[in-house]
Amino acid sequence: MFCLQCGRENEELFKGLCNTCFVAQNSLITLPQESDVELCTHCRSIHDGKKWQELNLSEEDIIKKIVSEKCIPDKEAKEVTLTLEIINQKGSVQDLLVLAKGTVLDQPLERECSVRVNINRTTCPECSKFFSGYYEAVIQLRADERPLKPEEIQNADKIISKRLEKLLRNNKMAYLSQRAELKEGVDYYFGSYKAARKISITLKDQMGGTIKESPRLMGRDKSTGKDLFRIWISLRLPSFEKEDFLAYGNHIGQVMDMKGDKIVLRDLDTMEMTSLPWREYSQLEIVAKREDIRTTTITSKTPKSIQLLHPENFQPHDLDILPDLAFLKIGDQVKVVEIKEKLYILHPQEKKRK
Repeated sequence: MFCLQCGRENEELFKGLCNTCFVAQNSLITLPQESDVELCTHCRSIHDGKKWQELNLSEEDIIKKIVSEKCIPDKEAKEVTLTLEIINQKGSVQDLLVLAKGTVLDQPLERECSVRVNINRTTCPECSKFFSGYYEAVIQLRADERPLKPEEIQNADKIISKRLEKLLRNNKMAYLSQRAELKEGVDYYFGSYKAARKISITLKDQMGGTIKESPRLMGRDKSTGKDLFRIWISLRLPSFEKEDFLAYGNHIGQVMDMKGDKIVLRDLDTMEMTSLPWREYSQLEIVAKREDIRTTTITSKTPKSIQLLHPENFQPHDLDILPDLAFLKIGDQVKVVEIKEKLYILHPQEKKRK
């Protein structure tokens, strides 16, 4: 047998060629001379013909990555590495020099080739929605039977901003499209319903209240024939605030906290903490506000009672000693509230002993 290229005999042949001729004719890689790339000018996502993909790379690295992926190594080539360099750029056209290194039949081999890349700079659907003010959901922040307080709005703004920062890492539609401050509250418009729903839950967890969702038909998608909905998420803060006083059943309690699933109260008759689910919200009655809290002085104490001055008329007033208040002494300043003509000593946040 002899080599079809050089006629050399008595050598192992590869597809009719000797080792030297086979290696010499091997191209190492196959690469199209021209390639098209659809690239979003805003987020640098690329369109692969089926979907948009965000690579988080510079435009130059994106071009090199796409060209590299289109390089097909020869079947006989091993350990192929590529070095790519942009050698010419004019408008939306770039010429790249590709240097390929590898081995064929255990012999080192280098090949150079060039490829022209045509860049179609456009706007991906998600960026198009962002710049057009598109939104899928609206969170309507309200307070029940009262206006929102400035500090509540500020707190909500901070919670939303912080949550969006995290959600945006995995969801490009997690953006705030619009914020409208109205007489009755604040409306937040979000590009993504999923993001809006997660944010509403976070707001409820940290600020309390009740959530209700209402979808509204906005039209029909002509390409899919499906109905298009926007979701209005109503987050209504309670009529009461922390440190206000509520009647529940036969008990009076001070609001100590409002969590996502419960309202935490301190019973004024026992000083014990209790939790109520938000579904019982409609059964709660505000009997005093935190602005009604007054300060007075303990004037006398016995093993079973404490005497203090009424904060309004300064008359002596006797109260039974609760175990949690046994540490109080004559002369101590205490917080009190009067509810339905009954005076209550409030549990101090810090017990001060002398």
